[in-house]
Amino acid sequence: MTESTIALVALLWAQDAQEPRVRLTVSIDWEGRDLLDENLVAIDKLREELPDVPITHFLNAAYYTKRRADAKTVTAAIRRALREGDETGLHIHAWRSLVAAAGVKFRRGPTFWGTDVEGDGEVGHEVELEAYNVAELRKIVAKSRAILKEAGFELTGSFRAAGWIAGPKVLEAIRAEGFSVDSSATDAVWHDELERYPLRARIRQTWPKVTAESAPFTVDTPTGAVVEMPDTCALSDYVTAQEMENHILAAVERLRSRDVYVHIGLHQETAARYGRRVTDAVKAVPDKVSFETLEGAARRTGLLK
Repeated sequence: MTESTIALVALLWAQDAQEPRVRLTVSIDWEGRDLLDENLVAIDKLREELPDVPITHFLNAAYYTKRRADAKTVTAAIRRALREGDETGLHIHAWRSLVAAAGVKFRRGPTFWGTDVEGDGEVGHEVELEAYNVAELRKIVAKSRAILKEAGFELTGSFRAAGWIAGPKVLEAIRAEGFSVDSSATDAVWHDELERYPLRARIRQTWPKVTAESAPFTVDTPTGAVVEMPDTCALSDYVTAQEMENHILAAVERLRSRDVYVHIGLHQETAARYGRRVTDAVKAVPDKVSFETLEGAARRTGLLK
């Protein structure tokens, strides 16, 4: 790279840092349920159509603890979706095998669906993490990180809780285990089709002040502060492409003297059904939008110490 090119890059970076932008994070939740080829193909297509968009992957160690899991196959499936510049954070659903692997006694409830949801003959996906105490949660978090590290995945300090339900115990536990950024806060307005399930009410109870326009904020815990980067538009299972596009455009309209942070995403397990919504929404974004990984966006806020 020539000196003139370096100078130009530095100038563009400085201008980008000074001009208010919409900072958009796109994420994928890996639920730990299954790794079907149809969903991996859908993610392949998303990456092909959005080659310059970094993805924040919230990885789940439960793929490795399933009774019929083949570690090499699981690792290859996950790596298939990763690209240079992506981020790998942690996502936990309290699957029975993962909880047991952490040396913690499994609990069947409370659940945010109000019923069991099986995955590969196993339950626990729907159990709230807040069902466990801080010491138990620390074991589950630590074991998850260790499993993923053994498979070759180095995690950043980013986390998302099952069902977006990261209450005080969850936040205390993840901070104690070195995770300083959480993206579980969301607005239950996106989950109108789930009114008959406990999930929507539990999101409201956990995040009563969070709206679709909430800016990043900090949450103090006994083990340190957590930077909360809200999942402002939930995930594509519950939000149409048009709703996501409108959400991003509304953020552009709110631009004044500081950056606006927005977040959209999908689940790996339903990428074949709903992943296209994310692709369509991202393709429609205007020039005033910059794509960021979650940790990258958190650093821009100035809240991450």
